[in-house]
Amino acid sequence: MIRKTVLTAIGAILAIGALSSPALAGHCPKDAKKIDAAMSKLDKSKMMMAKDMSSKGLALHKAGKHAESLKVLHETMESLGIKH
Repeated sequence: MIRKTVLTAIGAILAIGALSSPALAGHCPKDAKKIDAAMSKLDKSKMMMAKDMSSKGLALHKAGKHAESLKVLHETMESLGIKH
């Protein structure tokens, strides 16, 4: 009984992980576009930081590290005052 419950829980966790990864993958480029759109309103130092962080986020996205990519992109968006 307990073994069946544990196996069911593990299966559910794996299924959620498998389904959430593609959802995260599509979100990274959208955030990078929001950052890029806001760059025209920034001073030069913030623009360079935003450009670097956006590039870093997209590089992580291309490497398949979507959670890390989102973390970088969301931190950049928050520092620029962009809602995500």
